[in-house]
Amino acid sequence: MAFDVKRILEQLETGTFAEPGVPPWQEQSWEDPAGFSSALAAAHVGRGAPLKSREGQHYDLFHDLLVRHTTTDRIALRAYDRRSGWQVLGYRQLHEQASRRATDWARQGVKAGAKVCLLYSVGSELLVSLAAALGLGACISFLPPQGRSFITRRLAMLEPDHIAAEPHQVLLLQGFEDKLLRSSGQASPAFTSHTYKPEEPVGLLFSPLVEPAGTPAQLTAEDAWRGALVDGLLTFGLGPGEILAAPGYHPLQHLPAFLFATLLRGATYLHLELADLEANPSLLTEHPVRALGVTPAARAALLRARTSLKGVGHWFRNPEEPIDWHAWRAWVKQCGLAAVPSSNVLVEPSAGGAVLGSPRRVRELHTEAPPAPGRAWTLEDVNMSGQEAPGDVGVFTLLPGEARPPAYVVLARGHGLYHYGGPRTARRDGRVYPAAEVAEVVRELPFVRGATVVPAPTGGVAGHYRFVLLVFTGAQAPQSGPWLQQIRRGIELQLGAEHLPDRIELFPLYPRQVDGQVDEAWCQAQYLTGALYRKSTDPIFQSLTSLRGHLLEKGAPGM
Repeated sequence: MAFDVKRILEQLETGTFAEPGVPPWQEQSWEDPAGFSSALAAAHVGRGAPLKSREGQHYDLFHDLLVRHTTTDRIALRAYDRRSGWQVLGYRQLHEQASRRATDWARQGVKAGAKVCLLYSVGSELLVSLAAALGLGACISFLPPQGRSFITRRLAMLEPDHIAAEPHQVLLLQGFEDKLLRSSGQASPAFTSHTYKPEEPVGLLFSPLVEPAGTPAQLTAEDAWRGALVDGLLTFGLGPGEILAAPGYHPLQHLPAFLFATLLRGATYLHLELADLEANPSLLTEHPVRALGVTPAARAALLRARTSLKGVGHWFRNPEEPIDWHAWRAWVKQCGLAAVPSSNVLVEPSAGGAVLGSPRRVRELHTEAPPAPGRAWTLEDVNMSGQEAPGDVGVFTLLPGEARPPAYVVLARGHGLYHYGGPRTARRDGRVYPAAEVAEVVRELPFVRGATVVPAPTGGVAGHYRFVLLVFTGAQAPQSGPWLQQIRRGIELQLGAEHLPDRIELFPLYPRQVDGQVDEAWCQAQYLTGALYRKSTDPIFQSLTSLRGHLLEKGAPGM
C-alpha cells in the first residue's frame, strides 16, 4: 500500500482537508501500520542525518534521538526554574553528558535489559539519565519524586535493578537504597549504543490510565519509535528546532512520549510547571512555541492574564479533560487563536504516544477524536468479552490487545466521524484515582475508625466524577479542623498533593465491616442516598454510636 507522505504533510500544514471526517490515507494507515511508518521515516529524514533504526528490524533510539543532532546547535530542552530562570540543554551537551553517565552506569552493572527507574522531576537530569539508559539498552520507568508510600509501592511493583535519582531523594527509597546509582559525570565516554529488537521492552511505565493504579505497563521499542515518528511529524507537526510545550500535562501519562517525539525531530521540549505559569503567564510567550498543549487550568491562567498567543502554530487539548464550551471559546478568542489549527490528542505512554487524535485543522472546538494514524485497532463490545462491538459505539482497543493494558475509552463513530465518549469506569479527568491507596493512608491516622473513597457523578460532562473521601470517626468528640488538616497532610506526605480528594466528609459513626474490612458498597450506597448524613445527625444513631464506642473501649467480644 503506497502512501503519498508529501501530500499528507501539505494537507496538514494548510489545516484544511478536501472532505470532513477521517481522510482516506489515515484509514489505510490503520490497516498497514508498518508500511505507513516506513513511508514516514523516509520523509522524516529529509536532508538531515539518516536514521539508524529500521522499521520492523531494529531500533537504535540513542542514535536516532541524540547522535543525529549533535552536529547542530539546536536545543533539546528548555526548562524554567523559579530560582535561576530558564535552563537550556543543547543536543551536543546532552549527548556528551549522557555518554559519560552511561559509561559510569555501565561500570556499576547497568546493562541491556536492566530495569532502571528514573526518579526525577522534569528537567535536565531526567533527560540526561533517560538518554544514558537508552544508550545502554535499559528498560526505563518514570516516577515523580512525590509521596513516600506512592514511591515505595510502585518500586515494589517494578522491582528495579537500579534507581537513578538526586542524592537528596534517597529518603523516598525505603528498602531500595542499595539500588541507587552514583553518577560522578567524570567518566570518559566508552560504550556502544544498544540496538533494541522490535518487541524488546524500552519502558515499564506507571500510566495514570491503567487500572488498578500502580500497575506497570510495558512499552516496546517498536511502539516507542513508531509513536515518536508519527507524533513528531503528524500529531504535533514539529520541525527541527521548533518547540513543543504542554504545561500541566500529567508526566506519567505523557512521558516519555512527548520527549521521544520532540527529540526524534530535533526539536525542543519546553517544560514549565503549571504553578509557575499561573504565577507568570507571560513565561509562555518568551520563546516561540510551535505546538501547545492546553489544560483547563492553563487555559484559566492565560485567560485571566489576557495572554496573546498569536505565535503558536497549533494548540491541542486532552479529550479526557472537562469540556467547558463557553470557557474554551472565550479563551480562543481572547488569546488570538481563532485562525490557528487545533486538535484533540489522547496519549497512552505504554503505546508510545497518541492513540486518539483529530487532525490539525482550523475549526470550531470539537469532540472528534479518531484513532491516531498508523495504529491497528478495533471496537470491542462494552462487556469487554473480546468480540467486536455490534454497533458503532464500543471500547477502543489497540491491537494486538493481549499485549496491552485493558482498554477503557469509549469511542463512537458515525458519518465518517469519531468522537471520544468518555471512560468505561469512573475516572478523575480520565485518569484512575488511587482510591484504595488514599483510604489506606487515612486509616493509619489515630482518630480514624474507617475510611473509603466514593466516586460521585458530577451531573455535568458525561464520564466526569468527584472523588469523595468518607472518614468515620466513631464516638469521639469532633475536632473537624485539626482532623481535616492531618488528613490532608498525611495524603500529601504519602501520595503527593495531586491525590488529595475533591471533598472530605467526616462522619461521627462506625462503618459497616465485612470480614474486618470496610464495606465499600454499603458506604457508597449510604452516602449517595444521604443516609449517612441523616444518621450522623439523628439522636438515636448518636446514642447507638456512643454506646458502641464505650463497648469497643472495654474490648467487648464480637465488636
